[in-house]
Amino acid sequence: MSRFVQRLIEEIGTTGQTETKLAFMIGPLAFDHTDSQLRQMIRDAFRIAREQDIAVGFHIDDSMFWARRADLGRDPANVEWLDWEGTPNTGRRLDWGAEPIRIAPQMCFNSPAIQRAVRHLAHDVIGVAVNEGIATLEAQGAPELFAGVIVGWETQIGRDYATDAYLGYCALTHLGFSREQPPQDMDREREQVVQTFIALWAEGIAEAGVDPEKIYAHTAVTSRQTYENRTDDSVLSYSQVNQFAPPSITFGAHYQPGFSTYPQPGLMEQLYGELAQHDNPAWASAEGTNIYPALLTSGGSMETYLAQMFNHGAALANIFGWGVGLETSGNPFRTAAETTDSIRAYRRFLGGDVLVEGYYVFPDLPNRMQLIQTQLPTWIPQNPSRQAEIEALVLLLSQYIEENNYQEASRIADDILAIMTP
Repeated sequence: MSRFVQRLIEEIGTTGQTETKLAFMIGPLAFDHTDSQLRQMIRDAFRIAREQDIAVGFHIDDSMFWARRADLGRDPANVEWLDWEGTPNTGRRLDWGAEPIRIAPQMCFNSPAIQRAVRHLAHDVIGVAVNEGIATLEAQGAPELFAGVIVGWETQIGRDYATDAYLGYCALTHLGFSREQPPQDMDREREQVVQTFIALWAEGIAEAGVDPEKIYAHTAVTSRQTYENRTDDSVLSYSQVNQFAPPSITFGAHYQPGFSTYPQPGLMEQLYGELAQHDNPAWASAEGTNIYPALLTSGGSMETYLAQMFNHGAALANIFGWGVGLETSGNPFRTAAETTDSIRAYRRFLGGDVLVEGYYVFPDLPNRMQLIQTQLPTWIPQNPSRQAEIEALVLLLSQYIEENNYQEASRIADDILAIMTP
């Protein structure tokens, strides 16, 4: 850990100032760790922060990696179900690569044993250890060296590995529902289960003494625009596509909102809107970088990426990819995090400079433009009453492309396609 941090500081060349600080995030802190391992990692991290004048934060994996907890896993009441009859899921599915990855079964978030285990880890182990580290920093006059705690790792009720089916029946049964008496809104009930689970972790950390303003949730969001532009034939709700963790649940009394912020069409505008509806609290980019995950390409600079966070009220941006894999592996996330341009952007932020917010070119924009160009010649004669409207939008689209304003160009392309394919 110390060598990693030392290289990070050497490459970037500064740890910043009081208001703009470089940080390293330790994680995942998971169920699979023993209590003593978790306490030791936290103590070591705070020591390194003090020695190297760098901020430190902690990223908790709230439910993915718990296979070593046989005391919890062997009880069927702690494992999510595929149906009302109690069929256990075959493992949680992670779509982190070309092929799905199978990990431990999806945890049932509201089983009594799971909740007791979460309270113990959140309060007695992680919360107490973090609070002790904060107290030491404050005693040494360096409170800015604590970056915060992220209380989840894209918290969600995931899908079953073997069937790709949506889960949550165990949690719903604990709430008193059944096949005979199902909830009126299955999606909303499962969203509340996820939100309550985030709150359970956050409350434990806060009750141990950590300021709730330094505690962040972490959900992964499929934007409304991405959802509405899907090309598959599946009939899925927006809640299902977001694994019952839409951005609205990422707000609570004991924690600040936090999201994965990998670029996708319409995401940041949607998040800004959600934040505005909740009086614009400080928030975290809990995971992300300037890589478009679907095609592993970058459509914009790291400075634009950081500006989309820090120019809009973010208190923390957790960059994924630095040091991940061998330098020769060609990992696009590592490459993006460590390029000269990215390091220049980090230095600008750490030096207190205003970040310049440019635009992202999303890989699907050329495809949408080609679709418009292909279909327009036959569509206009069939829809003469809307010819003037559509031609005005096409002209506007061309202007935005000429101005390199790809964000607005993407929005106009969507408007055109919405008219052509209602």
